[in-house]
Parts: sequence; C-alpha cells; structure tokens
Amino acid sequence: AALIGNRVHIGAGCVIGKFVIIKDYVQILEGTVVPANMVIPSFSIVAGRPGRVVGEVPEGGQENFDCREIYKTVS
Repeated sequence: AALIGNRVHIGAGCVIGKFVIIKDYVQILEGTVVPANMVIPSFSIVAGRPGRVVGEVPEGGQENFDCREIYKTVS
C-alpha cells in the first residue's frame, strides 16, 4: 500500500494491491482483495473480490463497531 491511515483494521487473508491509499478508520473484511490504485475514504467498510465500499463506520463508533452483520450481507 502507498498509505495506511490511523485506526485501520485489515482482516485475515486480505490482499492489498499496489499504490492503495487507505484513509483513517477503515475496516477491510476478511478475504478482501483490494485492487491496485484504489483510494478508500475514511470511515468505510470494504469487502469483496475485488474490494468495494459496502458500508460506513459511524464517526466515534470505531471502538464498538462489529463487522459480523455487514459481512453476512456481502456475497
């Protein structure tokens, strides 16, 4: 990755492509493949193959956020 911000959670088995910019407070779910040159905005949830933004982390909710429910909705 070209840049990984603060408070970023990258799940197990993820692949991060070249020159990816991951802003602050981002959650990348297990097994996600983030394509090269992608810019992930702050407070985003990313999942899939290829990875895409599938939700938002509420501001201030990073500490108590649980990805399990959102992960179930991603195919």
